[in-house]
Amino acid sequence: MKEIKINTDSKNYSVLVGSEILIQENFKEFSEREILLVIDSNIDLKVKNNVKERLEGISSKFAEITLDASEENKTYSTLALIHDLLIENSFSRDCVLFALGGGIICDMTGFAAATYQRGVDFVLMPSTLLAQVDASVGGKTAINHPKGKNMIGSFHQPTKVLSDTLLLKGLNESQIREGLAEIVKHSLIIDEEFFIWLQENIDDLIKAEDSKLLEAISKSIEIKAEVVSRDETEQGVRKWLNLGHTFGHAIEVYGRYKEFSHGEAVALGIIMATNLSEKVLGLQKVESERIKGLISNVLSDEHKNKEFQPDHLLELMSSDKKRKGNQLNFVLLNSIGSAEVCSEIDDREILNSIKLT
Repeated sequence: MKEIKINTDSKNYSVLVGSEILIQENFKEFSEREILLVIDSNIDLKVKNNVKERLEGISSKFAEITLDASEENKTYSTLALIHDLLIENSFSRDCVLFALGGGIICDMTGFAAATYQRGVDFVLMPSTLLAQVDASVGGKTAINHPKGKNMIGSFHQPTKVLSDTLLLKGLNESQIREGLAEIVKHSLIIDEEFFIWLQENIDDLIKAEDSKLLEAISKSIEIKAEVVSRDETEQGVRKWLNLGHTFGHAIEVYGRYKEFSHGEAVALGIIMATNLSEKVLGLQKVESERIKGLISNVLSDEHKNKEFQPDHLLELMSSDKKRKGNQLNFVLLNSIGSAEVCSEIDDREILNSIKLT
């Protein structure tokens, strides 16, 4: 097991990474607390019952709710189900919310915790690769709006994160590829050496080889932890974590949250951001090709030749929460391992970047 410490202005906490962490965890630090367990409907019944039994055993009051983990369900009405349960059971400000599931469940549970009685504790037990390297680290919590992804949310740091790689055993290859897109993103913004390691090991990672996957998860979380510790509320360097996301969030809306998963959309967005980096920052062609080559390996075949309507995608980007005034902000690359935020980019350059070659 590896412990990664995250130190922010609002809270210090640990992310524990390893196999069978949930089996070994006794949760004793939460004894005699009121506990609400929010469960992803995709969680294996045996895992769910094991966690539930132990949390219920240490709690002074216990409740649970199982939610459908879909982007269409990441809404006000679903958030209200969590709040309703807390209020109906008279949970106090001393309660703790536990999330057992993927990124959607982690996001919604975190936002419920941020907004119930002006903020209560929560613990994340991410069950997908994408959630372990992205949603569970850094305290971004949110729900979607029909006109944009994660438009309603807050910064609220968890009390603890338990990233058990044993939960990844049930994932299919597509779900592994999703998470790898975010891992590649982390290497691109700050660590060329890690990028090279990913190039060398991508086949084993796609096959979810245990030791390689654990190494990639740990390194990815360490990178995000470093960035978040330096800039908790995204005033500066944390913006680098949005590489591929200005395009990517628009792609998710473009596909009505059904055609593209978050990881797939980010992978496609990184290719477009790489195209734009060539034009705006002079990213060298040879580096651009290395980036696109690795992302192409991460993408499933069905999305590699996808075509988009550039005008429509640009229109969707106009609602992006990362814009400043009327200007869209893009995280672009000077080189592999070096990112910066760019704005005031001509629409023609953006439109010409909306392609996968």
